[in-house]
Formats: sequence, C-alpha cells, structure tokens
Amino acid sequence: MRGEQVSGRFSINHERESIIFGTAKDIVRTVGNVVDWWVYSATDTVIDPIYDVGDSGELGGRRWNGPYKVPVINADLNQGVTVTTQQGFYNTDVLMLTINMDVIDGGGLTDGAMGIFNGFKYMPTNPDAFLRDRIVYKNEVFKPVHIDPRGILTENYTLFGVECHQVNAEEMINDLQFQEYANYTAFGNRDQY
Repeated sequence: MRGEQVSGRFSINHERESIIFGTAKDIVRTVGNVVDWWVYSATDTVIDPIYDVGDSGELGGRRWNGPYKVPVINADLNQGVTVTTQQGFYNTDVLMLTINMDVIDGGGLTDGAMGIFNGFKYMPTNPDAFLRDRIVYKNEVFKPVHIDPRGILTENYTLFGVECHQVNAEEMINDLQFQEYANYTAFGNRDQY
C-alpha cells in the first residue's frame, strides 16, 4: 500500500531545478533580454543633511555599483500616460521584468567587467533592499517599485517579477552616474533615438 505523501519518481527539488534550467536554456538564452542593473551603495552615498537628496558636490550624491548585466526572461516596456498640468507635460514609462531564479541564486549572472554579483540571493527574503537600485533599459533609467516572487514550489520560488518606473531627467539632476541618460526627453524629435 502506498502512502498519500509519496512524491513519485522525481522530487520537488528536482522538478524546481528542471524548471529553472529549462527556462534559462529555452527562453532566456533564445528570446530573453539583458538589462543593466545598478546596485545602490549606501556607504558611498552623500545625502544633503537638510533636503534629504543627493548632495550635488563633485564627490557627493547618490552612488550605485555596477552596472551588472542581468539576463531577463522578458522586459516589457509600457509607454506612460502623458499628464498635462500647469507645469507642462509629464510622462513616466513602466518597465515590467521577469527574472529567472538562476539569476537570483547567482548561477546565471556573470559579467566579465564586474565579476559575479551574488547579492540577488537576498531578494526572496528581503525584496525591499532592492528598491533603491537603478535599472537601465533602452537608454532610460528605471527604479524598482515592486518585487513580486512567483512560481512557488513548496517554500521556494522559480521566478521574480519586478515592476519599475522611469526616473525622469529632473529626478537625476544630482545623480552624476546617470547624467548621460538625463538628456532623454519623451517629447524630443522623432528621429532623436
């Protein structure tokens, strides 16, 4: 007589690893995408003591380490709604990323210039620690606003969804590392980009 809790021929851990490997091999490496992920550095950041923004001094301001090349299953860029106010047009795009668990575990994330970044291993237990990071995709800078673990098998995840909102040029005025992207305007010439 068989018990009710028999897992069968393959264990749950085997099935999870098979899902992660198959996703990396069949999706990420064939039709996936790559984003530049900048990791916030609290130790190198200099904040203005009164206004709580990045200090505009030459060595000051908010600082990030990177960029790390992060392979993603899907990067879905949604054009933001243009809001007309008394101050003019304001447009914020939304980037939705789907990241495979091999990147979170550290096995799928390598970059020759930066080495291996294994800091993502803390994402399942402390997703809020990544909300100050920056992501560059298609010459636009984004900030993560919501990290959503998905595909849970027992107590382990297989995917992560990351919702990111565009950081507009006026928000990067004191972020020296992103000045090359601060010239982006959604309302420039059509052939500008």
